[in-house]
Amino acid sequence: MLTAHSHGTLPRGGFKALYDPTLAYKFLYPVQGASGEQLTMTLTRPPEKYSSAAPLSADARQRIVGELFDLRKFVTASVTVGPASGVLKDLPQQEWRPREVALTVLVDRSTARLSSGQRTALNDVIEARTEERNGQTYFVYEHTSQGSPTVANPRAETYRHALAVTTTRPGLDGKPYLFTLNMSCPQSLWADMADGFKTAVDSFTLVEPTNAYIAPDQNPWLFF
Repeated sequence: MLTAHSHGTLPRGGFKALYDPTLAYKFLYPVQGASGEQLTMTLTRPPEKYSSAAPLSADARQRIVGELFDLRKFVTASVTVGPASGVLKDLPQQEWRPREVALTVLVDRSTARLSSGQRTALNDVIEARTEERNGQTYFVYEHTSQGSPTVANPRAETYRHALAVTTTRPGLDGKPYLFTLNMSCPQSLWADMADGFKTAVDSFTLVEPTNAYIAPDQNPWLFF
């Protein structure tokens, strides 16, 4: 199971650390904004293996394997996993372009329903780039989306601003699976959350698998 604990003194106001041995990843997430206002990030989707995780779309490619959510401020931190699809499916990984990776991941989120009950529609990829971290390629991208009205703003469409990072790990058959951390908030909170989101995205790492690791394509028929 995923563990969460205080990470000690960290930049930009305070973070907690999450580690999931089942899919072997870890990251930091902010517990307050740059203004010092506290966040209450709750596990709304407990981490689980890919085969039993909630699908983001009808074809069930991308699945939410873990999600944290602040119920008051509509701030989310979600981890999704899925096989390479679309234009990426038939391209060698060294030919993948950052914007293509971003759009491939986000097309499944375009009809996704958040834990708040809000649906979102893909709006725009603002920036996308690659980073090399310890020999592993990470695709970092900033994007916005338009969502349905929320409890906090029931009369109007709302806009969300997000920072995400995607990297890959091969399944048992050698084909790449996309592991994505998406940090998202209402547009009105972006200035307060942007630095914390950057720290979270920079910290996202696929760690060395242990005996607890379950590959995404391992026992796909087993739902528990």
